Amino acid sequence: MKRIDWYGTEHNYIHLKFGRAKKCYNFTNEFVAEWPDFAREYQAYFMDEKSKFENPFQIVAYVYKHKIPVSFYYNFTDTPAKNEKEIMAYLVNENSFVSDLTK
Repeated sequence: MKRIDWYGTEHNYIHLKFGRAKKCYNFTNEFVAEWPDFAREYQAYFMDEKSKFENPFQIVAYVYKHKIPVSFYYNFTDTPAKNEKEIMAYLVNENSFVSDLTK
């Protein structure tokens, strides 16, 4: 298994935290050159600008559907994500709570 510096600039990764995909990310210049549409749309999503991505579910599905070589990392637990199914389960769990404020 390759070792990734989850805060470095040599790897392509997206951090997951609090059910979102907006904590931290890095795309190398080579990655952006190969995947310009994804990089541009993700960066717009990250900055809360108009993007084809409206939520983290769409990003994860897109990455796996198009076999985009970017890793996902659970920032809160400091562990790499294993696969799409695990990530989607995490996102559902994190985004499915009922706030105490609505009671």
